[in-house]
Amino acid sequence: MSIRFRLLVLLAITSTSAIAAAEPAASTSSASPAATAEARERFQRGVALYREGSFDAALAEFKRAYEIAPNYRILYNLAQVQVERHDSVAALTLFSQYLQQGGAEIEAERRAQVERDMQSLRGRVADLTIESNVAGAQLTIDGVEAGTLPLAGPIQVNSGVRQITVAKPGYQNVSKSVTIAGAQPIKLTLTLQSLDNRAAGAAAGTASNDAPVEPAKESQGLSTPFWVSAITTGVFTGAAVTFGVISLNKNQKLDDELNRYPTDANAVDDARSSVKTTAALTDAFTGAAIVSAAVTVYFALKSPSSSSNAKAAPRGPIQVGASGSQVLLSGQF
Repeated sequence: MSIRFRLLVLLAITSTSAIAAAEPAASTSSASPAATAEARERFQRGVALYREGSFDAALAEFKRAYEIAPNYRILYNLAQVQVERHDSVAALTLFSQYLQQGGAEIEAERRAQVERDMQSLRGRVADLTIESNVAGAQLTIDGVEAGTLPLAGPIQVNSGVRQITVAKPGYQNVSKSVTIAGAQPIKLTLTLQSLDNRAAGAAAGTASNDAPVEPAKESQGLSTPFWVSAITTGVFTGAAVTFGVISLNKNQKLDDELNRYPTDANAVDDARSSVKTTAALTDAFTGAAIVSAAVTVYFALKSPSSSSNAKAAPRGPIQVGASGSQVLLSGQF
């Protein structure tokens, strides 16, 4: 069962019980009945937004509901929304809080499932160590502030392509795009240069700007097999996306049948069979697209390039001559 489908089932079960369970705690705190009612409304709105695929909006509603009437059950939903947003670091933190705050109230089967999900997510994050030659520099990752250097230790980041930036007044900002693999520690050193030193270096370098610039070498076009493979990849990808959307719609229909009372067993079986069929087609086209993409990359690498296969022939001097009333140019161009 997919993580998203588990959350859909959970939302159907806990859309009212989570806030209801939070009411006793709210009654002993400063939360008023009106605030508790608002928390319930926001929670249910978050459920609806999640079903629509509006994950950012659902995250905001669940967060506000938890702020008004804290309850560990909402943390589980927050973690699942972060999974859908591909923020594995945030999801791991929320799952850990859910297990800690829920304690003995969480059933053994649910706890085991959450721990399995957390183990899977750990393969999608990495420990990043950042060092710089300047203390007090501000570190940002993908535009979000992550601390001031030097850091106390490594920080967890999501795997993928991350934009790392270090900045401090009086120094030239340094930004680097880094591809990070999951579960593999990485260390990065970024050197800041003083703006005064940079200006002096720029002035010293102006004397060498008169050096001749070599014209860019022409490269031959990509091969025909590359284009055939690229078009095939696009077709398979389009088919995979189309069946993926259909699969989500079928999954929603199955969810509706499961939540209908009384339940129609035949309708549930038909919906489940339809989900399996579209999911299998999605997987098949996705696999074909991946294979085709790999072939496309192979042909791209094998395509000939005049800049790497042959050196430019030496050019002789151009000579000017005259023949009667005509001017003749000779030489190699």
